[in-house]
Amino acid sequence: MSVELANLLFPNVEETLEDLMKRYPRRPEGQMVTRFAPSPTWFLHIGGVSTWLIAERFVHQDNANGIVFLRIEDTDQERSLEGGIDLIIQGLKNFHIQFDEGPLGENNQDAGNYGPYIQSQRKNLYHVVAKHLVAQGDAYPCRMTSEELEATRKSQQDNKKIPGIYGSYSKWRDASFDEQKKMVESGTPFVIRLRSHGDMTKRVKVSDIIRWDIEMQDNFLDVVLIKAKDSLPTYHLAHLVDDYLMGTTHIIRSDEWLASLPLHLQLFSLLGVKPLQYAHVSPLLKLDDGKKRKLSKRKDPEANIEWFFEQGYPVDAIIEFLMNIIDPSFEERQKNNPEKKYTDFVFQLSHMNESGALFDLVKLDFVSKEWIAKLDKKLFVEKCLEWAHKYSPELHEKMVNNQEYTFKALNIERCTELDPKRFTKFSDIVEQLPNFYDEVYEANYENKPELPENVTQEIINKFVSVYLEKMDLHLEKDAWFEQFKEIAANLGDGMNFAGNNKEFKEWGYVGKIGDLAMFLRIQLLLSKATPDLSETMKVMWAERVKKRLQKAVK
Repeated sequence: MSVELANLLFPNVEETLEDLMKRYPRRPEGQMVTRFAPSPTWFLHIGGVSTWLIAERFVHQDNANGIVFLRIEDTDQERSLEGGIDLIIQGLKNFHIQFDEGPLGENNQDAGNYGPYIQSQRKNLYHVVAKHLVAQGDAYPCRMTSEELEATRKSQQDNKKIPGIYGSYSKWRDASFDEQKKMVESGTPFVIRLRSHGDMTKRVKVSDIIRWDIEMQDNFLDVVLIKAKDSLPTYHLAHLVDDYLMGTTHIIRSDEWLASLPLHLQLFSLLGVKPLQYAHVSPLLKLDDGKKRKLSKRKDPEANIEWFFEQGYPVDAIIEFLMNIIDPSFEERQKNNPEKKYTDFVFQLSHMNESGALFDLVKLDFVSKEWIAKLDKKLFVEKCLEWAHKYSPELHEKMVNNQEYTFKALNIERCTELDPKRFTKFSDIVEQLPNFYDEVYEANYENKPELPENVTQEIINKFVSVYLEKMDLHLEKDAWFEQFKEIAANLGDGMNFAGNNKEFKEWGYVGKIGDLAMFLRIQLLLSKATPDLSETMKVMWAERVKKRLQKAVK
């Protein structure tokens, strides 16, 4: 009956499981193979990038011919976004993520011998395996309606039974061939379900590379393997077929699938093939009101990798940050070997945190700031231009039209012993650069911050007059400061400023030199936080400095 039923359900499927195994030959002995398998139902999640990094390091660091391939899992057609596949692939390219195989060519053409690498194009393969399971009595068609499923769920809830379709709760599990044939011929939609052993007392030992050996309840549910609406598989069947035929040796995936591991091992057993090795990775966590929770696609903008590009975080800094999360020992090793790349370190899956790692943006800012500080002046400006070209076109135009001035303004005190490391990410140029340009300065002038109360208009008039007369932009920083301090201390007429706190407390100064320096910052760049004043003025040079200071005189 089972073979007859299989032929009834899949009349056009002529290939057998043995045919598929011949079409997809085994990988070379000892080759490590894993995959990155996102679904085009949403944007590319930063947690996905973390999983890719784990997979890539795990396979490539110790295995010269190791393979990491990209597979698009789009069997959930209702939730798939239009253009979602292109969105994922472009996001991966933006992140400089590379694969050995996958839909990587023009128009997502396959690169590799184990495709198609997009699941919706592999329907015939799933049907071959589903037919095989039906033929050996391990799967069956089920046409329970949504009303019947809901009634079953409510009955189980009322009687305090474990919810699901299994045993006597499945109306089609033990249906006769004639009943099944009548149902199929009527055109009624049906699913293909696994015929489980139905024993909810059975326990099974499973092995996980991160969590080691675990004892779990074995699967007793008749889960859906093929859906009714589009005849595409659920994840349970799809990953089994794909990972076996594609020669995957290690499945590295989110720990949300750990509970399904007994089911997946059960499916491997029913097909008579050796199960693969699994590693279930904990999610990235975020502190919310002092409590840890999973980084959410809907709540947290930083879940979307595009957010990091918009913010201007360097890709390499994000990867270094993720490595800190993935392997707690990485940070110390990298600190002791700052000249090395993350690929120079050996990563161990067994070192990973089972409970999940905290995704701390403060830590990311620190890593990013340190990484940017290592860039030479030319490359830093190039990176800023790249960012502005995409995310701030107007600023990009000004930068291009004033290339030499922009170069000097961005690199004030950079790559020196006193480097203040002003830039945490490339988007910081939006706050720190525009007011160097005269047209922006003029447009923003009326909105400049308030001056310290003790810097009166009378003091401004006197200081500007004296300073412009003595200004020498050729002075080195220390000499410039001594000149500035001397001018501030001798304005006269009760307008003198102290050079330090002790002088201010002991003598009758109107204020401290920092108050007058704040006037300079605000008047030159309309900000209370600016780069070093002496270097800033050298970049602006005499004519621009004079014009901006005179603008304060009344």
